[in-house]
Amino acid sequence: MIDNDWELIDLVTGYQPAAAITTAHRLGVFSVLGRAPTPVGDLAAELEVDRSNLAALLEALVGIGLLERDGARYAATPYTVDRLGPGGEMGLVVAKEAVFAGAWSRLDEVVTAGRPVMEPWRSQLDTNPEQARAFLEALDVLARIGGPPLHELDDLTPGKQVLDVGGGLGTYACLLAEAGSYVTLVDYPLVAGWASEELEGTGVEVVGVDLFEHPSCGVPPGSMDAALVSHLIHDLTEERAVGLLRRVRSAITPGGLVVVNDFAGDSGPGAFGALFDVMMRVETGGAAHSRATLESMLAGAGFERIRRVPYDDPLAVYTGVRPGGG
Repeated sequence: MIDNDWELIDLVTGYQPAAAITTAHRLGVFSVLGRAPTPVGDLAAELEVDRSNLAALLEALVGIGLLERDGARYAATPYTVDRLGPGGEMGLVVAKEAVFAGAWSRLDEVVTAGRPVMEPWRSQLDTNPEQARAFLEALDVLARIGGPPLHELDDLTPGKQVLDVGGGLGTYACLLAEAGSYVTLVDYPLVAGWASEELEGTGVEVVGVDLFEHPSCGVPPGSMDAALVSHLIHDLTEERAVGLLRRVRSAITPGGLVVVNDFAGDSGPGAFGALFDVMMRVETGGAAHSRATLESMLAGAGFERIRRVPYDDPLAVYTGVRPGGG
């Protein structure tokens, strides 16, 4: 509970550190600044920016904890070199969030009009495929950092035929294949092409298909032992999510399992779930559905024996069984 002005001020100025980090990333500060202290004038010349304002930005980054200062010379911290420097994968996340910050600035439009301000994902693939791929690469990073160890679930491995529904670049598909599953990843054709590049040599089969048109998600009906639907339901309205889950059910053999990995709107810590819900309404027109709604959607799609896998919040992982098995 907020009960004083300074706590509120901390919240409403929270955009400032984010803007400093994303600006530094965009200008190339993290790409050229290593562990060796560099004079600010030399760095300004290399980046072709104003020396005084760059010094102010670098000082802010020192305060944030991403840089170190030695007099008028600056160096990156070990974490910054490793994670934001050349080849550092957190740069992908920073770039993704910079794009979404612009969408969040239009939150009033979302609340007023009741629709997202970003293009539908299918349209983004057509109009800005480079940015769309960068977004998927950032999601791959986030999944590896904080995703649940789904490859350890007995119902998905080993030796199971698993359908990775809307699997993107194949974060979970690769892990499941390494654990001994026979994985088929399905996604839009353009994404499937990218996934094929990323998954070459892993044994994962990749199918390009529109999941919302094919009656069994691009595979023969009843051909899969299990299906994984990871971070896809929150992009959809409840009605559209139930429709997709019904198509997923058609792909699974009777007695087979679906695993839904998502974030719930009523999961913590703090305001995490609620803010994630707002984010979906800004970006996709979907929602971070409540835990009860996730369960009811699975039931509405025809799954039984629905249960939550006991991972800690904010992870909301549910399983359900297609009826008819022995």
